[in-house]
Amino acid sequence: MKVNPKICPFCKKENLCEAHIVNNNCWCNTIEIPKELRTLIPKELQMKACICKNCILAFKENKDKFIKELATI
Repeated sequence: MKVNPKICPFCKKENLCEAHIVNNNCWCNTIEIPKELRTLIPKELQMKACICKNCILAFKENKDKFIKELATI
């Protein structure tokens, strides 16, 4: 399986992560990503694709709703 690191493992939209750029100022360096959310990333995508900001915020706002909607994808 070829992994595109720029695609969010949850919503499949572009994650807009710039962590791969030297001396970057990426949004992902300043946001806390809950451990529970990280455990939901499919094994084949863990440490290979960043979660987008929208999915992180949606999880933080309503974890149960996020997980329920994830099950329907």
